[in-house]
Amino acid sequence: MPSNDELVAAFEGALAGNGDAFVASMAPGAVIWHNHDRKDVDAIDNMAAVNMLSQIVDDLVTETRLCTPIDGGFLYQYVTRGKVRANGNPFEMQNCLIVHTNADGLITRIDEYVDPTVGAQLS
Repeated sequence: MPSNDELVAAFEGALAGNGDAFVASMAPGAVIWHNHDRKDVDAIDNMAAVNMLSQIVDDLVTETRLCTPIDGGFLYQYVTRGKVRANGNPFEMQNCLIVHTNADGLITRIDEYVDPTVGAQLS
């Protein structure tokens, strides 16, 4: 059973372009919800967008602001910084995840509160 720290490390690896460990930590049928569109989507399908970040932002570094257990999972607040490849501008993304896990420690659901400035930073 993966620990919260192992799940966070797998997520940070996905942000850096290696989503395999994070995908392996998901239960079948896992979903992710984003605050910007308020829709549940397949969490594994969502990995394409996560993996894309490393293709458009260089020197990615993720800093944990808060990672704390909650009933049925954990809350993970983080900031990811880097440099936008297209223009060299600094990049900073502040997000918060509420991660729900099952009895085996696998992720069943993620509620993601996305930084609304991300799109503007990439143009």
